[in-house]
Amino acid sequence: MGQEIAKIENIKIYSKALHQKREILVYTPQNYEENKLVVYNVIYVFDAQNRELFDYTHSIISFLSDATKQYIVVGITSPYIKKYDYARNNDYLPILETESAKKRYGKYFGNADNFLRYVQYEVIPYIENHYRVGAQRIAIGHSLSASFILHSMVKEPHLFNAYFAISPNLAYDNERIANELLRFDYHQLDHTFLYLSNANEGVGYWEQWIPARNKVYSFFGASKNFKNIHVVIRQFPDESHWSTFAPSLAYGLKQYFKYLDTLKTKLSDETYDIQIKVKVPNKNDTVFVTGNQKSLGDWNPDQIKMNRESDYVRVIKLTVQSPVELKFTRGSWNTEGEVKYIGGFNNIQINPIKQSEFKFEIIRWAD
Repeated sequence: MGQEIAKIENIKIYSKALHQKREILVYTPQNYEENKLVVYNVIYVFDAQNRELFDYTHSIISFLSDATKQYIVVGITSPYIKKYDYARNNDYLPILETESAKKRYGKYFGNADNFLRYVQYEVIPYIENHYRVGAQRIAIGHSLSASFILHSMVKEPHLFNAYFAISPNLAYDNERIANELLRFDYHQLDHTFLYLSNANEGVGYWEQWIPARNKVYSFFGASKNFKNIHVVIRQFPDESHWSTFAPSLAYGLKQYFKYLDTLKTKLSDETYDIQIKVKVPNKNDTVFVTGNQKSLGDWNPDQIKMNRESDYVRVIKLTVQSPVELKFTRGSWNTEGEVKYIGGFNNIQINPIKQSEFKFEIIRWAD
């Protein structure tokens, strides 16, 4: 039996960085098991002990992309561990410096750098060794986990390609995260997407967030010379700190998908020899392959014609760079092919680094 529905796995990892056993959630989309040649970009959702954050994320992608995008979604949990009296804030807060911050958070802080090592050297390698992943990593956080992913961008600029920081606390420890963002050298980034949002966070302590947030918003608003980062800022004054997650993430993902449409994928310097075979529905079909690089016609649907191997099989050998994104047509976008198990007329992502032969089956043409 194939994977007719999407699947969620609960996986436990013993972390050497944290000296704890931790649980992650892994969502794989429909037909993941059948699409043996296809790779999927990965979204990492922090604070996934709040299961609704993880479930909402993987559930809305199809609706927001009109069923054109599929992702692996990983939920990284930060639960309270009674045995160690260890809380979520221990994961997300670094060693604090100010007495006011120490008083506010008590003993629940100080392990953010170890938690970052856990994510970087244990969670991500586990996912990339056990699943077929693409080149893009996306981080999503809310509240202190949003603060943490901003901290991770400054500490490890190439860990993720996109950051969704929903209602981050930029003010703790004398505006620590805000100051990190203002001092950071953004030339270290490469085609990075950053989404920042806030809600009507509340009164009392929440009001202390406003000056730091305004400072960061003004910094990005006034800086027009960021060539390596695309920044989107959105405010949701009618939402609370908690309720903002759903509308904010939906808006942010829509903006991210628009950004992807304008982005030319950076290709590897190395080249790879591959062979593509495709089974066609009609023996008279003339088939073209097109994709994201010169050897694939730079998305021109009638440039790279495949060779006829038999009545129902077309084949071509190519030298490509990684990553590879492609589609099949009969010579125009009106005649693109729907490939079995891919779902609709989605782009096909393959990994030429790990494999050199790829076989597909076209089940119908768009016309």
